Amino acid sequence: MQMTKEELADDVLKVTLAGSFDIAGSGEVDMPFAVIAGSRRKVVIDFTEVDFLASIGVRVLVKAGRAIGNKGGRMALFGVNDAARKVLASTGADTIMTVADDQAAAVAAVT
Repeated sequence: MQMTKEELADDVLKVTLAGSFDIAGSGEVDMPFAVIAGSRRKVVIDFTEVDFLASIGVRVLVKAGRAIGNKGGRMALFGVNDAARKVLASTGADTIMTVADDQAAAVAAVT
């Protein structure tokens, strides 16, 4: 799984993920997500290029979302495909982080 980061206006960090968020992908981004969650309060995640989301990937997202939320921050995802939306909804992860339709809505949710 590939991860890139980009600073947006209003101190929002955009994280772009690409690949499968399975056990291997989760292992690659778990530590970087922990660092982000420990240092940022406004994070949007571009899921446009994520082709698979496993429960271990949900765990990484939930852990980061809770850590950011505990500091009074917010995390939002956008570009989430239908299969991943179902996984997020069935696990309740969509109650911890916003699942938005596009980048503008995700940024609005965290600012």
